[in-house]
Amino acid sequence: MTVTAAGILATGSAAQSEFSRADADQPVYGPATGAPGSLEPLWQHASVGTGAPLTTKGNLVTVSNDGTLVGRDAGSGEQRWSYEHVGEFCAATFYADVLVAAFDGAAGCSDVTSLDPTAQLYSSTRQSAFPNLMELSSTWRHALALSPERLEIWRDDLVRTIEYGAVDTPQEAGMQPRSGCTLDSAALTDERFAVSERCPGDDSVRLTLSATVPEDNRKPEEIASDVTGADEMWVLGMTDEGTLALTRRGTAWAVEWFTSPVEFAPVLPLPAQPQHLPSQAAVSGDNTQLRWFDGAATHAFDLEAGIYQWTAAGAWGPGLTGGWSPDPEDHTARDWVLVPRAGGFAVLDHDTGAELRWLDAAVGAPGENREFDDDDAAITGLSQIGDILYARSQGEIHAFKMRA
Repeated sequence: MTVTAAGILATGSAAQSEFSRADADQPVYGPATGAPGSLEPLWQHASVGTGAPLTTKGNLVTVSNDGTLVGRDAGSGEQRWSYEHVGEFCAATFYADVLVAAFDGAAGCSDVTSLDPTAQLYSSTRQSAFPNLMELSSTWRHALALSPERLEIWRDDLVRTIEYGAVDTPQEAGMQPRSGCTLDSAALTDERFAVSERCPGDDSVRLTLSATVPEDNRKPEEIASDVTGADEMWVLGMTDEGTLALTRRGTAWAVEWFTSPVEFAPVLPLPAQPQHLPSQAAVSGDNTQLRWFDGAATHAFDLEAGIYQWTAAGAWGPGLTGGWSPDPEDHTARDWVLVPRAGGFAVLDHDTGAELRWLDAAVGAPGENREFDDDDAAITGLSQIGDILYARSQGEIHAFKMRA
């Protein structure tokens, strides 16, 4: 196995890359447990991308214009390591203590590498055909790669557990349940995934629920699939009991809770089309709460009960659950949320949305009236390592020391 792994790294995507390692193992920080009383500005760096800044347990990871990933010291922002690859950068995510990055290769976003950013080692690689557009999301154990044509799910060792949608060279006919569908949005847990799709012959958007790890990774194992009656649908998030999605039914807009594709209830009716439709940059949360930024306000939902919780008006992004980590071994209270607004951040009660305090900070464009036009770059995304807060806005990542 050791010889085989070495051969893959020598001939696979790692052979087309350069990993400039740090001189020592990178530190691992536990999550902050208390809400900050003030913020001290530290530094800022430009970075390609939108949404929450990419972090590991010890490094902020910025992306250069040429697609190079740069691991920076959590506090000082100084470069500790870098990873560059032939081909354009597609997407990256951190889960199960590995950083997974996809790059354009011989067949779309086909070159995927995982690195152990703490031990500074290559972990795994995979090469397979994928469209040129990729969105990566993850639980702590699995990553989901999504494009309009195709979806894949990988374990932490990059072994594929599912391929769904258009398969370029199907080994056997009839393995996929449908063909010719367009995949609009998706979410996953470690047990199942949900995808909204438009299929030939359907009169509305279809919602499909399938197993994350089927017996055969070539053949999706459907739990339920049916048309929903919705003209448009964006999956926001899910648990093993239900799926939360924004829908349009004619002129009516609402966030709905689906316990099956044909069993659903409105959770939050909306007065009109939102300013900003759901995207990765506009959604955040933790294992019990999901938050969606609609361009003017942030709405919070209880994912365990499938109910609406609160709305924070005047927000600039979906916010951050203070101290939360996707690693199940990190246990934190998750009792406060940071929401960006003009001039700083509001510290809100996690469950009620009540404002606990205000933190002054200069991040993003001045003024509250900003035009979005479905532009994720205008959304302020937040991440955290220990007592360091990172805020991304307009292509810059700002770092702040959180003081008690």
